[in-house]
Parts: sequence; C-alpha cells; structure tokens
Amino acid sequence: MTQATGDVKLSPLQMAQLAKAATDQGFDLSPVEEGNWLRCRSTQFPEQVWLTEADGGYQLACDSQRLLDELAREGLSVQQAASLPTNAKGTVHLAEYGELYQLLGRVTDLAKTAPDRLVEKFVAATQSMPESTEVERLVKQRVGQDIFRNALIAFWQGRCAVTGLAVISLLRASHIKPWADCENSQERLDVFNGFLLAPHLDALFDGGWITFDDAGKLVKSPLLDVTTVQLLGVTSEMKLTHLAADHRLYLDYHRRSVFKSRQ
Repeated sequence: MTQATGDVKLSPLQMAQLAKAATDQGFDLSPVEEGNWLRCRSTQFPEQVWLTEADGGYQLACDSQRLLDELAREGLSVQQAASLPTNAKGTVHLAEYGELYQLLGRVTDLAKTAPDRLVEKFVAATQSMPESTEVERLVKQRVGQDIFRNALIAFWQGRCAVTGLAVISLLRASHIKPWADCENSQERLDVFNGFLLAPHLDALFDGGWITFDDAGKLVKSPLLDVTTVQLLGVTSEMKLTHLAADHRLYLDYHRRSVFKSRQ
C-alpha cells in the first residue's frame, strides 16, 4: 500500500514545482496547501486533485471516483493511501515528475469530457440558434457532432480505440447508439456513446458489419465474406483498448439494433 509522507510539509520549492505542473495542465485556480498536500482546482470543471511528494516519487489524489475508475481501466494502479485528504477517493503513485505532469493533463481531459459537461457546452453554443428550418437544424446538429468528436479525441487520447492509429485527421467519431436513435442530447453527447475509430472500422461499425462484445472483442457479421474481411485487414483478435461499464449499455443497443447478426 502506498503511504503519504505523514505530517511532513512540502517545501516552497516542492510546492512551486507541483503548482506549475497543475497550472500548466488546466488547474487554473490558486492551489491551496492542506497539510502535506497541495489541493488544485479548475474553473473548467469541479473535480479536484491533491498533489504531494512521497516514497521517492509523487502522488495524485482525486475526489472523483469516475475519473479514478477510468485511470484504473487505462492501466494505472489506484490505491487507498494511509492518509488521504478529506473527500479524496484514491491516489495514484508516480515515479517521475514527467509522469505526474502527463497524468494531470489526462485528468483534465477526462474531467472536461464528462457527459453533463458536454451537454452544458452544447446548450451554451446553440441556445441562440434558430431551428425552424431543416438547414438550421442541421447546423445545430453539426455543432453537437463537433463537440462530440473533440470529446472522443480527448477521451481516446487521439488514437483509434482499436488499432491505435494516431493520425487525428483520419479518425472518425463513431456513435455506438446512432445519433438519430438517441432520445436526447445527453445520449447524443455522452462520451461513452462512442469510439474513435480508423476510417474502415468506423464504416463497418456504423453499417452494422462489426460490433464488440462486453469484453471489447471485435465481432464480425456473418454477412461479411472472407475475402472482404481479408482485404480490410479485420481479424477476430482485434479488440478495444479498454471498455467502461457505460460503454456496454450502448453496445447492447448496437448489437440488438444495428449489428447485422443474421444471414
């Protein structure tokens, strides 16, 4: 179990280094010293983090279980330390300052793509837009789709959720439950209702030629012939890099209503 540094307070130099990393990565409110932790906040989202030096490295604690769960799905070790700040749910230990710096950026990306935050952004961007004509409705829809795409780019760190392709201009924002089938803006803009995919996977997924099971493994439609599969380079070994419980709710819909499951 990772332990914090007890009641030993951070030196001015330590505080300055931690504050710089947090400020650079989007925590733009003045940090507050709390015991041996530095509490960092942002005007862009309500989630808070605490930073300290411990065990020859660094610790980041967070008050959002959602963010900690996502970090754990991405392979980080989230632990309960012996002494956590009030309201903190868990902590991540980092060996190097550069790792802490990068993790703060990741936390910011995840916080900014929370589903309710995306809806708020969409409402703010479109509240003065008329939608009395089809053209006006399409313009408003485009705004929402741009917000959704940018959120997926942040969530998937600019990489295809399956292949790891990192050419952002080539990647597609694929809804799991199609935009037209969503019941409201909350579903349409939910970052868990989508994957960032390479173009050929996006076309296959959108058309119901492939789907994913609850373990993230790619499932091919029986309507796809062997030659087509080979030409596209699609294999049964392909899988999503990680999958959240909220993704699975939408994938259930995709398998039932979009996927071409029968000959």
